[in-house]
Amino acid sequence: MAAPAGAATLAPRAPFLWNDGGKLTKGRLREEAGTEARASVAVVSLDSLLATVPSEDRAKFNKLAEAVKQQLSGVKVYKVGDEPEKAVYVVGKTADGKWAGLKTSVVET
Repeated sequence: MAAPAGAATLAPRAPFLWNDGGKLTKGRLREEAGTEARASVAVVSLDSLLATVPSEDRAKFNKLAEAVKQQLSGVKVYKVGDEPEKAVYVVGKTADGKWAGLKTSVVET
């Protein structure tokens, strides 16, 4: 079954940990992402990102989202880039105040 129009297809995920727990700005995110200083950054909720996952894949992503929410506080999703394929960072704070999460990418159609 094909993904519905407007759906995002998620790529493989890679965990990360940023040692500096200071304020996470769009500029800081661009630095961590290694993108141009002018690359667009959109902030969405984890639930908004998951709403774009095709129904046949939703159960495994809901399980992943639950694990992220249990381990991190203040979780937000940052989409970085100006093309249909964007880097995506699911970011939250660890119990010891560091930024951590998952990096993936989406292709938005």
